[in-house]
Amino acid sequence: MALDEMSKSKTINNMTPQTHDKLYTVDRTIRKAIHICAPTCFILLLIVAFNAPWKQLFVYALCVLAIICGMLILGRIILSPFVKSDEQEEFEQKIDYILEQKSKQQKAQHTASIEGYTPLCNLTEEQIVQIKQILRALPANDKKPKSINLALVAQYMTALEKLGKANLTDKYHLRLWVEQITEKQAPLSSQFNEAIPSKATGKVLKAQKDLERILS
Repeated sequence: MALDEMSKSKTINNMTPQTHDKLYTVDRTIRKAIHICAPTCFILLLIVAFNAPWKQLFVYALCVLAIICGMLILGRIILSPFVKSDEQEEFEQKIDYILEQKSKQQKAQHTASIEGYTPLCNLTEEQIVQIKQILRALPANDKKPKSINLALVAQYMTALEKLGKANLTDKYHLRLWVEQITEKQAPLSSQFNEAIPSKATGKVLKAQKDLERILS
């Protein structure tokens, strides 16, 4: 069973998204049709079981509907290697829900962890707002739009430190603070810690000049 699921997943992954979406739509449309046909067949079967008026007509209707229902079931069987089963889809939805809840819990813990923390110093309230806007506006990672561009963030944070406007010693809370301010994901702590302070002297100097112009 596990091998069958792995084989099916491999087949699905090898398809183009457009092809998979079309097959998925057809499969789910057939499923809805079966959910309508099957109960109707059962109702017609009950009617035929009794000596009701127009019994022969109901028998014909039952035969036609049973054939249609059989063809629909056969269609789903044919499509089954190319689309996720109802059970697999339900399982994945449960996994996604669990991961989403875990992510929310972690974010709540991170928010509580950095409550009252800020690396910024020697700035007015207006300047703090400006710095946060600058960090939030920095371009994201080219390959991961939901992640920070670590090099850029490191350059600006290092520039702030050189200007005496930030303290970067507490890198654990700094990483969480950056995620909160930028509303993007930061890389693993080891990678983040290694990148700060930035060693790109020329780019840090440029960021420093940009900050001086804004803060002046």
